Amino acid sequence: MPKVSYMGNGSTTEFNFDFPFYENSDIVVSKNATTMTIGYTIVGTSAGSDANIPYTGGKVVFDVAPIATDSIVISRHLSLTRVVDYQPTAKLNPTVINQDMNYMIEVLKDFNDQFADFDDRYAELLDIESIQTISAKIDTVTQQIEALGDISTLRQDVSDLITTTNNHTTSISALDSRTTGMVDYVVETQIPTDANDYIWYRKYKSGWIEQGQYTRPRTGTQTTANFPITMSAIVYNVNISGTSAVTYSNITTTSFIITHSDGTYLSWEVRGMAV
Repeated sequence: MPKVSYMGNGSTTEFNFDFPFYENSDIVVSKNATTMTIGYTIVGTSAGSDANIPYTGGKVVFDVAPIATDSIVISRHLSLTRVVDYQPTAKLNPTVINQDMNYMIEVLKDFNDQFADFDDRYAELLDIESIQTISAKIDTVTQQIEALGDISTLRQDVSDLITTTNNHTTSISALDSRTTGMVDYVVETQIPTDANDYIWYRKYKSGWIEQGQYTRPRTGTQTTANFPITMSAIVYNVNISGTSAVTYSNITTTSFIITHSDGTYLSWEVRGMAV
């Protein structure tokens, strides 16, 4: 089948083709494997009024240039129909007869190209050895499927697992609701390590938080104690210990400042309700 392919570049709007055609409806334009019906114009190269085929080629002019990722295919599709109806009493015109015969020849060429393309695509299927190979592959896949067992049993197992999981989730939610105001327990924690600068915390179900750090003042004899968990208000207990006297100030819900007389290591801890 007469066909030519292009890739867009964002600026080119005209794409040429050099195969003959009879009328604009013979030319099919597709972009990214989708046939277009609007957005372009076909300009044919005339072969003259007496030519057996009216157009020797032409170009497709797009209204908007295809972008770099656009694949453009221009092809010819001739309809398998009668072009001329010869009347019994009419004089035979050689030019008309030639045009009619050439149209049928071009249609046959298109069919020949399609058959050749089909043969190239499916040659493997036409070979008996290949058919046997494909059959063996199908048998292998069938055996693998059968090895999975009864699909209905598998479906039931999955259903039972989902039901069990949902029941556990419901039970946990019910337990959480029943223990509100009765039992408190840790729901989130961080262990102090060198990687987290020895900051630790324990957060309880009720919202109670215990958090602190083992550190030393970073600048002179002062350091800022930054909380990993924000407190709900500035009403919380503060405990600081070190080798010398310490004081604290600038209390907020996220930090406070520690003043230490000799700048040695100390530890701080706060307790209260978190956000």
